[in-house]
Amino acid sequence: MPFRTLSVFFAFTTATLSVLLVRAQSPQALQSTAASTSSPSPPISLILQEDDGEHRLRRPGGPAGSGSVPGFIIKIDKLNGNAEDFYVGYEILNPGAMIPFHKHHNSEEVVIFEDGGATVTVGDKRAVAGPHSIVFIPRETWVGITNTGDKPIRGYYLFSRQGFENFLRARSVRPGEPLTPLSPEEVRRAAEDGHVMPWDTSKGRTHQAYQTPDATRNRWLPKYGLQRVGVSR
Repeated sequence: MPFRTLSVFFAFTTATLSVLLVRAQSPQALQSTAASTSSPSPPISLILQEDDGEHRLRRPGGPAGSGSVPGFIIKIDKLNGNAEDFYVGYEILNPGAMIPFHKHHNSEEVVIFEDGGATVTVGDKRAVAGPHSIVFIPRETWVGITNTGDKPIRGYYLFSRQGFENFLRARSVRPGEPLTPLSPEEVRRAAEDGHVMPWDTSKGRTHQAYQTPDATRNRWLPKYGLQRVGVSR
């Protein structure tokens, strides 16, 4: 019995000391523990003017035609607003500038044109987009855009999921940084990280599923009876 009483006494003493030690912890230590288990920082509300955002300049050596739009702005993504889902970009297409044929694997895209004059080919549709037009691009859908007008076109590009910004950052630099040419391996890796497939121009300037050559006028006609657009090739 004395041995059992002594064991109970030691167990009670140990438990009491443990409680006192926990209560004696500093507030800083408790705050540190709470911070380590807290959720990530929430997204940040933003009101962005036209020129606000992360300015980038494209490096030479990207997909054919992409150099016709030398600069762009990343408006919203994980690094700009801590967005959880969206990527939003902005760029200006000067007359003759183009966004080469490509498709996105992981995201739907919405393009909003503030100005008219963009010839858009997306899915089985082709038309000239007027001012304030909206283009919806489903996943795995080829799209190409060219400014066939005579004035600059301002465009916003909204993605339902992030990823494409990785492609853009890998192929660009901030203003003032050296514009080193892209290597073929960098282009391949950027496309993989950005969940995008640029059109292989060795198969033709545009996707063959949408257009066939009109040799008499050296132009391209849509296969599906779509409107002809006067774009010299």
